[in-house]
Amino acid sequence: MSKIKFIFISFVLTLSAYGSVLYAHPGHGDTPGHSLIHYLTEPMHVMVFAAVVIMIAGSFTWYLIQKKKKAAERA
Repeated sequence: MSKIKFIFISFVLTLSAYGSVLYAHPGHGDTPGHSLIHYLTEPMHVMVFAAVVIMIAGSFTWYLIQKKKKAAERA
């Protein structure tokens, strides 16, 4: 198994193991609990959102690098 697959599977298993802990957090700050502003301004949600964006950007960058390597090997 490649190192990237191992890291990804480990990350997913860790998140699933602590899902209930990650889901619940005390209070809802100063914004309404189920509004878009709440999810974009409360630190607990912003950190998760940032992590997801970083993972997507990293995966896309990795994909482009692999695609470029394969194109260079064919040439």
